[in-house]
Amino acid sequence: MNNTTIKIGKFGFVNNFLPYYWLEQNGARVIEASPRKLVEMFEKGEVDFAPVPSFYYIKKKDKLRSYEFCIASRNSVLSVILVSEGKMLDDGCIAVTNQTLTSVNLLKIILRERGWKNKVARVDESKASELLKHCTYALVIGDEAIKARMKYSVVMDLGEEWRDLTGYPMVFGIAVSRKERDMSEVNKAVMESVAWGKRNADVVVAEAANKFGIPVEFLREYFNTLTYQMGAEERRGLELFEEKCYEYGLLR
Repeated sequence: MNNTTIKIGKFGFVNNFLPYYWLEQNGARVIEASPRKLVEMFEKGEVDFAPVPSFYYIKKKDKLRSYEFCIASRNSVLSVILVSEGKMLDDGCIAVTNQTLTSVNLLKIILRERGWKNKVARVDESKASELLKHCTYALVIGDEAIKARMKYSVVMDLGEEWRDLTGYPMVFGIAVSRKERDMSEVNKAVMESVAWGKRNADVVVAEAANKFGIPVEFLREYFNTLTYQMGAEERRGLELFEEKCYEYGLLR
């Protein structure tokens, strides 16, 4: 990958630190943003290749070219969670972070599948402490979820719940470009960076711990819970998510 004018996007969360670490150490131009912001940038042409939220991909896939790189959980995801101040899940209100496109719809599917009647309220906040001012429970994602699990009770891990419901991984993000642009070489470079990160996990974990102030033990577990390669199981998990989105009227 020699074209330094290609604008590569990444989620501005710890979950994208390992896959991009080697790439960035070797001078690749990488732009980071929240999942919602990354979608806006992609639509404006400010990034050429990026992981986008799975819900966005499903809505727009006829205009997109997808790739092998993804962000998925085999079981627990650890960073897409419901938290509370010690209260077990009942029919209380759930405040949802403004950072999410996919996880809020995953939550709605899980609630319907389980027969729970919780009200889901979108709140223009990202921190659990602010969300919990509005409702008994808060849906937080990414780095805010990692911080929240150190302070609050984890009521539900949405990756684990999805696995329990379906038997498949949950794909939270998938790399795309516009349909007319072939970014296979970029995807190859990202996957090589993923492979390097896995081989040199101790280096990546130490760097991430220093940058984000998160305990090494947690980061080691966290990077092991995530998968970055769209295999057959991940593909089926994504298909099931799409089916459930249509079944429950989240997509039309």
